[in-house]
Amino acid sequence: MGWRLLADVVMVVHGAFLLFFVIGGFLAWRWPKLIWVHLTIVVWNVVIVLVDFGCPVTATEKYFRRLGGESVYSGGYIEHYLDGWLWPAGKTSTVELVAFALVVIAYVGFVIVRLGRRSKVRGESVGPRT
Repeated sequence: MGWRLLADVVMVVHGAFLLFFVIGGFLAWRWPKLIWVHLTIVVWNVVIVLVDFGCPVTATEKYFRRLGGESVYSGGYIEHYLDGWLWPAGKTSTVELVAFALVVIAYVGFVIVRLGRRSKVRGESVGPRT
């Protein structure tokens, strides 16, 4: 029973990491120190997508499921839990592109927000003068 619980905990944490991957850059607008945690997760995801190797977090979940006597799913976490549920089946590559685009948008916004704050601290005008 304990192994199944561990597998479920890993599954939930994995989902939280994926959610943070998508929205973490936007959260860093408010809490700038989060950008370093987010950047680490982004680099991790880029490597997994580009190198196309199995995610160790998924492997850990499957390991715990096996120890708990459960059969494990084939494929990865995203295909098993999200594909066909959050988006149409087979559209994972499109969703990955959208997620990475959101990261880029979040980072551009992060830089703009940070530059705006620095300008205000220096007393420089940020917008047009009225």
